[in-house]
Amino acid sequence: MISEYFCFFHSDNLPPNHDKNSHALPDLELFWTAAYGASVVPPLPKGKGGGSLMVQNTCPVSVGTIRLSREGANDVKVDPVVDPKLLSDPSDWEVYRRGIPFAIELAKKMRESGYEIEPADVPASLETKDIDDFVRSHAWASQHYTSSCRMKPLEEGGVVDQQLRVYGVKNLRIADASVFPAQVASRPQATVVMIAERCADFIRQEWNAPEIKKA
Repeated sequence: MISEYFCFFHSDNLPPNHDKNSHALPDLELFWTAAYGASVVPPLPKGKGGGSLMVQNTCPVSVGTIRLSREGANDVKVDPVVDPKLLSDPSDWEVYRRGIPFAIELAKKMRESGYEIEPADVPASLETKDIDDFVRSHAWASQHYTSSCRMKPLEEGGVVDQQLRVYGVKNLRIADASVFPAQVASRPQATVVMIAERCADFIRQEWNAPEIKKA
């Protein structure tokens, strides 16, 4: 484990003005990792390592596409054509325009409290253009892709119903993160386990099987 802490915030209401009683999903995550968080590592002073305060949009609005290629229409061994369309929705940019300055301020406070850290790779300034340029050159997709087979009504583009059954295909259910109607604002593993257990319940009910007592 190389991440020491994870913090979740509402980017439009950052500390010290945050609402501790809010039930809205946090759209901003900051986490410290004991590694350099970009594909190209800048020159570091001799004898010093690198760490990163990572800024992540936890509830992106941008929506990508998955399509069968011409070659893969009849061959499951051919990968589909995937276009994540990252940052295609303007509202996703606002999370970084607020989150990156906040992260830089946190790093400054850490330095003032005695940590021997110096900025190695930050935007040229906190102007919107410089932050956007920084995001374009440094942003990359994270893990945990979701929602490619959304649980929604068929007429709204859904793939599975509320019992995880694939529309138009008999005896086929999907029980993983692809059925999320939208991305959860944290790691999805626990949610996937819950979905899998519900899927097992649906199948058991259909078979009229007795309920399994949980320890």
